[in-house]
Amino acid sequence: KAVVSTQSAHYGRGFGLRGDVTNNVAFQDEQTIIFPTGSNCVLYNIESRAQKFISSMERSSGMTAMAITPNKRYVAIAEKGEKASIVIYDLQTLRRKKVLTTTEVQSQQYISLAFSPDSKFLISQGARPDWTLLYWSWEKSKPIASVRTSTNISQEIYQISFNPNDNAQICVVGNGIFKTYKYNEGILKANPISKIEPQNFLSH
Repeated sequence: KAVVSTQSAHYGRGFGLRGDVTNNVAFQDEQTIIFPTGSNCVLYNIESRAQKFISSMERSSGMTAMAITPNKRYVAIAEKGEKASIVIYDLQTLRRKKVLTTTEVQSQQYISLAFSPDSKFLISQGARPDWTLLYWSWEKSKPIASVRTSTNISQEIYQISFNPNDNAQICVVGNGIFKTYKYNEGILKANPISKIEPQNFLSH
């Protein structure tokens, strides 16, 4: 006689850190660190050593980037797949709040994410072949501006960020690339910048 258990398996502990995820460590608060391990994102309390888990979506090929809102309420996780996606979770309930996808990006992954200072907007940087940067009104699940940040296949983008004091100013760095953009009425316009010697800018 076959016996079928009705009990389900639950994650107990997560070990290790995904080094291939951009911005892979963040503080939710003074006691809680958020980081990716395996196919999960872990919320680790450094005092109690307790762990909570956020799992990847079905059909995901893995996490590629992470960002937390400045108000510490939400975390955005970029996931690779047939269509690049960004999943935003409520850090209090650990429930999925939004899933962002668009046909404006050809790449199957986003390689960097960042929230605006007021936590209302999100920027995402797609990878090759098109290197498209999107400016999202994420609560409406809608990209409101886009721009190609690299047109040279050898010039990879590594990181994007907002000016900490300005929702409209964005910085982009990569291999031989250091650019700033200004958002205004649905357009991301490159700012003029002093000519600098090309370098492999990894972070800023």
